[in-house]
Amino acid sequence: MGYNIGNMDDTIGVDDLSTLEELLQITFHDRSLLRRAVTHHSCCPETALRDSYDTLEFLGDAIISAHVVDYIYRTYTDASEGEMTALKSEVVSRRVFAKIGQQLGLFPFIRVDVANLRTFNERSRDSLCADVLEAIVGAIHIDQGAEVAHDFVARIVFPMVEYVKYQVLDTNPKGRLQKIVLQRSGNLPRYRVLEQSGHNNDRVFKVGVFELDVLLGTGKASSIKEAGRLAARAALELLHEKKLSAPVYDMD
Repeated sequence: MGYNIGNMDDTIGVDDLSTLEELLQITFHDRSLLRRAVTHHSCCPETALRDSYDTLEFLGDAIISAHVVDYIYRTYTDASEGEMTALKSEVVSRRVFAKIGQQLGLFPFIRVDVANLRTFNERSRDSLCADVLEAIVGAIHIDQGAEVAHDFVARIVFPMVEYVKYQVLDTNPKGRLQKIVLQRSGNLPRYRVLEQSGHNNDRVFKVGVFELDVLLGTGKASSIKEAGRLAARAALELLHEKKLSAPVYDMD
């Protein structure tokens, strides 16, 4: 499957490290730090403190958190302390780090001895990707300095903040969508049940939200209310994507 199962050698191939450096767009002065950042303690139980990513992960987690907090504070100046806290907590969560690590393609480079693990499954793979992402940031900080580590976090992690924001801060997507549509056209968004399936307790409704006759988004759920909320969220995401892709002179 691509990961270094049972690879108990002291080294990772030079070619593998070079490929990983190209992926990260970072050239390490001390490659042993990069090797350590992708090595799970199952591969070196006797020397884990020196040779595994455990302490690098601790450092990287703190560095990412600090940069994310600073970015949120400077970017979302109208957000409350509670909203900033909720957003930060989700951005630096294991779920989001795992997603970033998987998208970055870290998994094939991770050294882990599955035989020394109690279980290994999809969740284990996600957890490893999250751990290694943090450890790599810690390794970059030590090897390249604080500025390079910040630039790496800005390039790899910050783009997720806006994505997560719409999930965390968007507690009232219908209200936000109504405000946008009213400002755009002077009309209220209309919600319509497009499909329904299932029977009694397993019903599923598909709801669409419209601006005049234009379908803005759809949502599916076991209740019309929740399906409408999901449709509004989908519409907000679509409108946001269109705004980001619009020419500069068309933006507000």
